[in-house]
Amino acid sequence: MTLQATLLFSTALLAIVNPIAAAVLFATMAGRFSAEVQRRMADQSALAILIILLVCAWTGRFLLQLLGITVPMLQAAGGLILLLTGLRMVLAEESKLTPAEKVSVEETTETQWKTLAVVPIAIPGTVGAGTITTVVIQATTYANWAGLATISAVAIATSLIMWITFRSAGPIARQMGPISLNIITRVMGILVTATAFGLLGRGIGGLLPGLAK
Repeated sequence: MTLQATLLFSTALLAIVNPIAAAVLFATMAGRFSAEVQRRMADQSALAILIILLVCAWTGRFLLQLLGITVPMLQAAGGLILLLTGLRMVLAEESKLTPAEKVSVEETTETQWKTLAVVPIAIPGTVGAGTITTVVIQATTYANWAGLATISAVAIATSLIMWITFRSAGPIARQMGPISLNIITRVMGILVTATAFGLLGRGIGGLLPGLAK
């Protein structure tokens, strides 16, 4: 896995998880709890993100082989998913939570904070379909030990960034207004959209090699 590929993967992954938006999401959901509970929620959310990313990296390609899904098929599908994700970010649409998940969050009590830290803060609030698809595609493309080790290192670094973000969510939410959040989200959305077109192009080229000539 080259340095350029590593940097592109790291940038795309960080843009998709969108730490600023995730900080606001965390602050909104964890704000009702004590400072100690918020710190523990941050720890658990970051750990859940790390586990999800590592599982996708190390087992995703085996699942694809079992289902008979090829890399071009996944690249094309992943490109479409990322394209939708990027467009939602550029258009500054609402969070990744479904109406049912929003109702579940509203009904959550303090005794259930451990569940809330994983669902929906970690998934799908931070790690959604676009993130999972990106990691699986990268792990399938670079399936050797060196490639998987690099992907795992990026996953660890991303989880560490999210842990710091969640720990700092309160101050960030107070400092960031809706206008600043929308600007950052849209800039990251442009990066995600650009990555999506690259994936989609490679997938279509693999499925229809005649078009690549």
